[in-house]
Amino acid sequence: MSHTVANQIDVKVTTIQDVPQADVKRAREVIARVLAHAPRPVLYAKATLNVLPDPAVARPNLVSLRIDLNGVPVSAHASATTMPEAVTLAAARLRARMEHTTRYWTTHRKGDRTSAAAG
Repeated sequence: MSHTVANQIDVKVTTIQDVPQADVKRAREVIARVLAHAPRPVLYAKATLNVLPDPAVARPNLVSLRIDLNGVPVSAHASATTMPEAVTLAAARLRARMEHTTRYWTTHRKGDRTSAAAG
């Protein structure tokens, strides 16, 4: 069981305005679940949760996620009517971008090695 603890990364969460602690805790849990599926080592993870005080804004809950995926920065952002919804949207986008970034780097790095060896 010690190998699972070593693979977990502490998600640094910053809040702006009045974000309930329950939302902060949920954000950490959701992000940790997404990072558990990371195809490469995650060196750090940061999240910013913000609630806009303007009642005229339709989606006042903002989430910004930033990670370092083994030296490659990956970020995702979302806004929603509730903080849990914004966290879920941002986490889904983060997971998709992690997968896309990994495919991109794998494809282009292999292409660079092949063309360099041929030339």
